[in-house]
Amino acid sequence: MHSFTTERLLIRPFIPDDEELYCQLFTDEKVMRHSGGVIKLEQAKKNFTNSLKAIEKKKKSVLNWAIVEKESLQPIGIQAISWQNPTQTPKPSIDNINQVEIGIMLLTKANGKQYPEEAMGALMEYAFNYQNIDRINAFYANKNLATKRFLKKLQFTLEPTLQPTTAENSYQYFDKPQWQQRLITNVID
Repeated sequence: MHSFTTERLLIRPFIPDDEELYCQLFTDEKVMRHSGGVIKLEQAKKNFTNSLKAIEKKKKSVLNWAIVEKESLQPIGIQAISWQNPTQTPKPSIDNINQVEIGIMLLTKANGKQYPEEAMGALMEYAFNYQNIDRINAFYANKNLATKRFLKKLQFTLEPTLQPTTAENSYQYFDKPQWQQRLITNVID
């Protein structure tokens, strides 16, 4: 598991000092309003401890990073990729592909600065280049318009026929060939 940077962000694996940030995010009603609701502080602490243990053991089921603003050196959020079985997603595959679900959470003070596009774009690059991922899946609440906007900016695919049967949630994906094509287009342009 590596650290990586963008123009404005350092994205690094969790360290013990990130517990406060993690707990703050998962116990904040505004942050969690579209993500299943807040959890109790004790549960957040337990989940964070388990995340650190997974990093230490180099378990490849869920990888978690803290997002740090370079200018202030302050942590502003977290993001993760978690591995999925190809049968767990709405986009079926006849091949046994390596796919993950991606997620991000930011402190409210970091909203409106286009950090999600920057952080998730970097995580996508990391996943495709260093984890040999074939597909990245994103699941989110329809009410979460900010997520819908930045997934569109990142060019995730939204197929109406693959949407969950409930109108409450949406699903989008981004495949490695899309990533490679985008890189080729950027080089040619």
